[in-house]
Amino acid sequence: MKIAALLPHVEIFGGVRRYLEIGNELAKRGYYFVLFQPDGSKPEWLEFKGITKSFSSLGEEDFDIGLCSEYSILPYFEKLNARAKIFYFVQEGHKKEKEVVKKNYYFLGNSIGICNRIEKKYHISCYRVFGGVNPKIFFPLEKKIRGNEFSILCYGRIYKRVKRIKHIIRAVESLYKKYPRLKLVFFDSLVGEDRRDPRPMINTRVPHEFHLNLPQSKMAWLYSQADIFVSAERRAGWSNTTAEAMACQIPVVCSRSGTRDFAFHNQTALVVPFPHPLLLRYQIKKLLKDEELRLRIARAGYEKMQEFSWSALADQLERVLKELVKLN
Repeated sequence: MKIAALLPHVEIFGGVRRYLEIGNELAKRGYYFVLFQPDGSKPEWLEFKGITKSFSSLGEEDFDIGLCSEYSILPYFEKLNARAKIFYFVQEGHKKEKEVVKKNYYFLGNSIGICNRIEKKYHISCYRVFGGVNPKIFFPLEKKIRGNEFSILCYGRIYKRVKRIKHIIRAVESLYKKYPRLKLVFFDSLVGEDRRDPRPMINTRVPHEFHLNLPQSKMAWLYSQADIFVSAERRAGWSNTTAEAMACQIPVVCSRSGTRDFAFHNQTALVVPFPHPLLLRYQIKKLLKDEELRLRIARAGYEKMQEFSWSALADQLERVLKELVKLN
């Protein structure tokens, strides 16, 4: 089977990681997998075993399957010669969503929440092909002893409103007076067209640090130094950072967005119904006060994430692709 995927770039993004990991798994299984992106260069931050080509070479060969998740590059996706074209929903509620569902595509969703929403709203089929975590990159490490410090880790892309980073900051600030040992830890990479530096945008009286552009080899270390990981996303598909924290055996407080497939309240995580500072504060406080609860949630979350390897995801996708090839 010949498979092509299109991306707007190959920088450090969860959506890019998905295609690189999927491509690696399918290439290992003997499939011909080509990743098209504007200049055709290979990613520098993660090994990729497939083939990369530039958009200028679109249309030069035929494929059985074409994959795309990015609305901004749909004009290029139209140039791809593929028997079956698939749009892979990884984000809820994009303004161009209504246009895409009218096209002669098949549809995938990277979480049960997205699939259910697409099917209910547009009355179309949406195959469930969820996310994954690479256990060679994200795994538990022994914590470094830091005295009386209690670290709360969260993603740091504060200028992305859907990440709700300010809600997390407000929740922790409201606890800081009573729990002065709290520390916020943020992380991010300078990626994308504007390459905005989020560090100057963090404004809080809580002691904090920011890790920028860490290599993949340091990600397990970063997560494993945290006492709690907090995610407050809205309109997410699959919450990569929440899944990665759980794979590193860190107790998690999260919103339901992007986590419904693996975060179950009071079992594998503490889940808030929607991302509000007061709700986040309440759940963070529960973990802060109860070490036994932290350990139980962390262990259960880690065990749950063992179901979500990229190999398991490739199994799901492989079944779907074979079915679509037969139909076309």
